[in-house]
Amino acid sequence: MASKRKAREAFGQPNGKLSAFAAARLAKQPKNVHVSAKTAVEVPAATVLAQVPYDGHHDDIVSDIESEDVEIVTAPPPKLATTSDFALSTCQLARATVTDQTTGSVTVTLRNDETLCCVGEYDLRVLEGVATVYGAVMHPNMGAQRVYAPSTQALPVITGRRNRTTIQLDHVKSTIRTLDRLSPLFRNIWTREDINRTFQPLQNISSDDLQRFVTPLEIDKAADAVLSRLSTDAESTARLNRFMAVGGKSSGKSTFNRILCNTLVSKPSLRRVLYLDLDPGQPEFGPPGLLSLVEVTAPVFGPPFTHPASVRSSQYKLLRSHAIAATSFKDDPAHYMACAQDLVQHADRRLPLVVNSCGWVSGLGASVLQDLAQTLGVTQIVVLHPLDPAVTEALHVSCSDATFHNLSRQPVRPTSRTPAESRAMQTMAYFHHRAKKADQVSRWTGNAMAGWRPWHVAYDGPQAGIEAVVSYGTNPHPDFLSEVLDGSIVALVRVDARQQDGAYGVARYTRNSASASGKNLFDLIERTQNGLPYMPTSSAGASVPLEPRHSECVGVALVRAIDSQSKTLQLVTPLSESQMAALMDQPIAIVRGSFDAPEWAYLEDVYSGGDGPENSSKIDRPWVSVAEAVGIEGAVWRLRHPPLAADVR
Repeated sequence: MASKRKAREAFGQPNGKLSAFAAARLAKQPKNVHVSAKTAVEVPAATVLAQVPYDGHHDDIVSDIESEDVEIVTAPPPKLATTSDFALSTCQLARATVTDQTTGSVTVTLRNDETLCCVGEYDLRVLEGVATVYGAVMHPNMGAQRVYAPSTQALPVITGRRNRTTIQLDHVKSTIRTLDRLSPLFRNIWTREDINRTFQPLQNISSDDLQRFVTPLEIDKAADAVLSRLSTDAESTARLNRFMAVGGKSSGKSTFNRILCNTLVSKPSLRRVLYLDLDPGQPEFGPPGLLSLVEVTAPVFGPPFTHPASVRSSQYKLLRSHAIAATSFKDDPAHYMACAQDLVQHADRRLPLVVNSCGWVSGLGASVLQDLAQTLGVTQIVVLHPLDPAVTEALHVSCSDATFHNLSRQPVRPTSRTPAESRAMQTMAYFHHRAKKADQVSRWTGNAMAGWRPWHVAYDGPQAGIEAVVSYGTNPHPDFLSEVLDGSIVALVRVDARQQDGAYGVARYTRNSASASGKNLFDLIERTQNGLPYMPTSSAGASVPLEPRHSECVGVALVRAIDSQSKTLQLVTPLSESQMAALMDQPIAIVRGSFDAPEWAYLEDVYSGGDGPENSSKIDRPWVSVAEAVGIEGAVWRLRHPPLAADVR
């Protein structure tokens, strides 16, 4: 049996040494052999790219059946093959680049259809001419746009659209890179710490200083033609414009949606796009387990963990959100459908709407997808084949007025992060994100959560800020509710208790709650032995979710501790002080369910100290325990699962 590796060996060190994962993968590649997106005998994908046009909080301080973000890496036949290596740019950097050693800026002049690709983080400016990147059209009057290009994703490609298009790439004062000292998940994904800028222009695969497997973001001509038609239709405000890409997991839906959003916001007649985020396993603008409606007014240049939406953002403004508290809707499709229906009711019909659907396209997932497309009034459906013909036919029947576009499913791109690890990165980035006022670049704090000051919120008495704990999915026995809640991720939901009628039905999915129509929801509250309020299950033993029409998720929090003597909860959340203060005047419920366990939060101070888990095993830490002498690792932290005693009576 193969020996285990330490996490730091898998994810690399902050000092930029080659990770074991990257070294092993690189060693398997034959010397002087082209790297291809399909087979070893095909022309390198990046060669084709070079030839084919690409048209809050205190500041001082798995269900894997869902879709997975896999970038589009198809390589159409090239016009010419002039390079003998894995070329990432036809631009000869030695002649066309001017580097300011003081600021770390790079200025490049591109010919028409000439490309440039970089890894890292940078501000992109077009000084002269026109350039496209990730589907967005950039002009000199757009100013600087922040681009996040970690090695875990296909890298954005900058393409000149006119001769003598001059672009400037600026070194930035990065804050998101501070997360790499808190978790190995964020290590070895940017550039080396010892270089004088936060990005690195690439010419070929060997030019990456950390020798990682990097690939450019590409799109074939068929997809480019579909994007052109969709963007043209979206400019017509006389009709409803709602777009949805449909395909299995790993089919490239998320990437297609980002490119479509960037194409639409680049249109002078639009500038605004609505994004309906309905993939709880891999949302685009929020932490996993939430569904949301977001107004997008700026290009999306980066993976989901780089652009969380907020009510204060002018670029990705959160309009409304609901929690299903799970990465899949399999336990309660009726609630999922009700949330989607409520969100679309708040969408401005004059603006184009992009729907981010799930990758579950069989069985129950296919039935929900069919009803979803019909309920949302989708007008344009992009089918990423291969897809079950029965699913395609059902969509044609339920959406007979919609226009269908067929594209080939894209090959799977190798990735260094699993879906569960990607979700952990997104949740961690959400908590460390600090939403600023309009027109300010997003910032992240590199302080470990163990040092943050929590909010003390009463759950009993006249000053109670929490009305009840609502469980979605598995319901623990009341005697163990506090143990299950302690150290878990929860959603903060604002509730209009007086209007809860306790029943809803969507399509063929129906749920009847335990409450009576017209009755105050919180009249049903029961309490545990330590006074913790909770909503009981229905007579059938099922959980009773809050009605989306009369509730709204305002954020996500980590329950740091429960003080049974003072009857308060200690909550850690990225919400600002003003937001938290406003919530205390309204009925708030805490929703728990099947959120991923935040193991990353329990060990941030371990990694931030630089000692690693093996040297911190003598410290007694909540929620985790250390296993001594496991394989070659010496000490490994393991999550302590609290009891889920639903069968204890």
